Amino acid sequence: MEKVLHRWKKVMTECGFAVGPTDEHEMKEIQRSLDPGEKLLKWYKDYAPRMGELDFGGNPIQLYEPEEMIEVQVNFSHDLASMQSNREWRNDWIVIADKGLDPFILDKKEGNLYHAWHGQVSINLREIAPSLDGFIETLTVLCEVCYLKYEGQFLNDEWEFDKKILREIENRLRAILPYDSVENWLSMLE
Repeated sequence: MEKVLHRWKKVMTECGFAVGPTDEHEMKEIQRSLDPGEKLLKWYKDYAPRMGELDFGGNPIQLYEPEEMIEVQVNFSHDLASMQSNREWRNDWIVIADKGLDPFILDKKEGNLYHAWHGQVSINLREIAPSLDGFIETLTVLCEVCYLKYEGQFLNDEWEFDKKILREIENRLRAILPYDSVENWLSMLE
């Protein structure tokens, strides 16, 4: 995990995105309220996302800062109009980001990361990484390719992801993620 986090910090900094430590008091609150596990605590303790959004065309990925983590959980686990909890929502889930208000969920029990199409009659989960490490590595690869190599010019004239760049991302992700996770990322990006 440490190697993944160092690379994350290096690439995000080179892209001009802020990454940084989290206040000890906030870390204790997250631990007490969410019991997120060692890996998420490590990421947020020293390498927390401080950039808000990562834009890869379409709806950007909104990475939640540690200070938002506790409050944002209710937005996804409850019907905000009635404040009734969603019966399908599991206590083992922690929302760490969203794309167009569709949450990225860390399953504390399994360790997997999912992207959920939220707000439907049922929650439709798609695995996007077998671990938090894989999720962080994926975001790192996306930023390396889209922002460092292609300097933010990854969309074509029709405002769609350039097919050549998308294939490059696909090849890079196949080295770190299972087949289905790569396919789910590609369908999100296309």
